[in-house]
Amino acid sequence: MNKMFRKTNIIKVKEEAHHTEDLVAIDAKMELLVNGKLLGKFYLSPEDLEDFTIGYLLDERYINALSDVKEIIINSDTIQVSLSEHEDLKTDDLSCYDGWVHQDQSISPVVSDLKVEKNRIIDSYQLLIEKAEVWSKTGGTHVAALVSEDQFIVREDVSRHVAVDKVIGAGLKVGIDFSESFIVCSGRIPPDRVVKLANVGISIMVTKAAPTVEGLRIGEKAGITLIGFLRDGRFNIYTHPHRIIL
Repeated sequence: MNKMFRKTNIIKVKEEAHHTEDLVAIDAKMELLVNGKLLGKFYLSPEDLEDFTIGYLLDERYINALSDVKEIIINSDTIQVSLSEHEDLKTDDLSCYDGWVHQDQSISPVVSDLKVEKNRIIDSYQLLIEKAEVWSKTGGTHVAALVSEDQFIVREDVSRHVAVDKVIGAGLKVGIDFSESFIVCSGRIPPDRVVKLANVGISIMVTKAAPTVEGLRIGEKAGITLIGFLRDGRFNIYTHPHRIIL
């Protein structure tokens, strides 16, 4: 059975009603425990969980490098992580990423000389949609891609935040230089997503959806180029447009 979706019986209504089957995205509640302490509870897609764990720990500043992670044990409803010596962990209940959990973080400007041509932005988003296999079957996931000079890493999840965590984790595992890569993704641009990019040094985020005011404020402060409303060969650049070659 696929871990990302399953069949369910439905009644499809158009001019008439008839019974049929549909594919629905699977979401699972997982607890993340680090060094024996509960770090948070998440509703997410139960696949690529090692990528999620590594990416989340990195973009939330719990680790600085992959070598900080000693062991990851994934069970049916828990992810247990052993880290090297670490300061006391904050253990707020971060269920479903409700609210902005980064308000107490200092934000350092991203250092990156990356510039990307307009057509590459458009082509990358199109490729993202083509590779969004679970979304194409269910319509129930978000998708994100980490784009570097020679790699295009795609991950999907029912949570737009976790989709970003997963591609960041996957990128760290293969040694991608975050300062020379950018993210294309589905979903809005709220501040809690922008902070994740700032914390790992990614300087460009592209999405089809809209930003929020706080998302733009953090993007401006962190030196991140935020692009939204990408569709039909056009898009809006909201912050730091110098990185986009027009």
